[in-house]
Amino acid sequence: RRVVSFFTASEDLVLENYSDAPMTPKQILQVIEAEGLKEMRSGTSPLACLNAMLHSNSRGGEGLFYKLPGRISLFTLK
Repeated sequence: RRVVSFFTASEDLVLENYSDAPMTPKQILQVIEAEGLKEMRSGTSPLACLNAMLHSNSRGGEGLFYKLPGRISLFTLK
């Protein structure tokens, strides 16, 4: 059974409903903050957390996201 964190659910929602093109972690975070999809706490680094979550969930066959090859980190849903 796979456990999906709230951050992953927010990323999924953003990529599914707010964009018809791949997005960078920064663009995804901007939508999450603008739409109030996740409460951000002071003292944390939301962009670093989001980036790590995207990378870890884009590896292997069971990942939720696909990282487009190239220099810039662009992600889309699988």
